[in-house]
Parts: sequence; C-alpha cells; structure tokens
Amino acid sequence: MAMHPNWPITLLSDLRLGTSTMVRHPAFAAAAKLARGTLALAVRRVPWLSIVLAAPLAAVWLLFAAANFISWQRTDQPTGLGATMLELTIAVFFVIRRPAVVTSSSPLAWSATAVATFGVLAGRPGEEPLWGLEPVYAALQLVGLVLALASIAALGRSFGLVAANRGIRTGGPYRLVRHPLYAAYFVTQAGYVLETPTVRNVAIMVAVITFQLVRVRTEERCLSADPAYAAYRQRVRWRLVPHVY
Repeated sequence: MAMHPNWPITLLSDLRLGTSTMVRHPAFAAAAKLARGTLALAVRRVPWLSIVLAAPLAAVWLLFAAANFISWQRTDQPTGLGATMLELTIAVFFVIRRPAVVTSSSPLAWSATAVATFGVLAGRPGEEPLWGLEPVYAALQLVGLVLALASIAALGRSFGLVAANRGIRTGGPYRLVRHPLYAAYFVTQAGYVLETPTVRNVAIMVAVITFQLVRVRTEERCLSADPAYAAYRQRVRWRLVPHVY
C-alpha cells in the first residue's frame, strides 16, 4: 500500500486531536505535545527515505501507545506514560543518528539490539499495579526517562542502537557508568512491568534484560579496538550500576 506523502502532517494532526477528544487529562496533553514536537523534529531533520524506513517502527509504537492511552482513559491513571515517551524518543534519535565509523556485523548484536530496545513495545496494560503503588511505578518510569534524556544529551548525534563507533562520549552520566542509557531502560521498563504485572509483560521484561546484557557485551567488543574507549574503560569501571556491575 502506498504511503501518502503528507502522512507526518496527518499523524501530528491526529495527536493534536487526541489531546482534546481522547482524554481530557493535563498529563496526557503534555505527553501528546512532546510527541508532536519530537515527530516534528524528525520530519525537519531527516530525509524522507529514512522516515519511510522507520514507518514500521512507528506503527508498532502507535499500537503500544494506543493500548496504554485506552487504559489511561479507562482508569484515569497515566498507564505506561514514561515507557511510551522513552520508546518514542529512542525511535526518533535512531532515525537522526550520525553515521558510524565502525558498525558490528554480528547477527547476535543486531538481534540483541532489536529485542533490548523495542521489546517492551510488545507489552500491554492488564493487571492492577503491584501492591497498588501506581504513582510510584509511574514516577519510576519518568525517572528512567529523565536519565535516558540526560544520556542522549551527552551522546548528541553519536547516539546509536546497534554496536558501533560514532565517537566516544564520556560526559554527563557517562562519567558514572559506561552504559547509563541502558540502565535508564531498565528503570523505565521495570516501572512499566510493576505497573502492569501480567505474565506477558514479565516474560517480555526477562527477555529484554537478557538481551540488554548481551548488547552491553557486544558493544564493548566492538569498541575495544579504539584506544580512547580503552582509556575510558580504565577510568569508569562500572557498566550499569556503580559498585555493582
């Protein structure tokens, strides 16, 4: 099926409509505004071909977002807000990333990246929050989102998904651990699973954690030949959690 050339404009209009008719909730309006701004950034800065190639990912994200927003409307609780906005942010920066100097050709690295980054999009709202602590889990997701944004700001357009060398960045959260963005994923995804603790979501979380750890290893192997990264690894010992791992 051919894609209409004005689909980004239509999508932005739909998001604008959603703030007024789908859910009359201040937090929802703020989330939709952020989504519109992020999509507008992608439309301005990325060639049309790149956007078209990202269309399947956008469709999967929209299904995930719609499921959570419907739950939000039913329960009047911001189900999956942090997880939804984190996945949108990662998807957009994936599209506008800088070309890599070296990229891993390992099928394992590519598979681990896909599951670890976007596996949570297979999750769906369901059960009541564990122990009734929905505000805590919603806040946990937002903490992860803020940490992810700080990590992406430190990376700039050196951000990438598959193990690759787009230049070594060591500022911001990267002064504490070597993979703060992946730690942020864990925080937000854990908040989502605790908020909607279905068997499906727990199984997805286990798979995501497993592949995220594989991803860390494949990325470090890819970067190990760079003297700058070797020196950085000597300075910053911990991968994800200071004094733990």
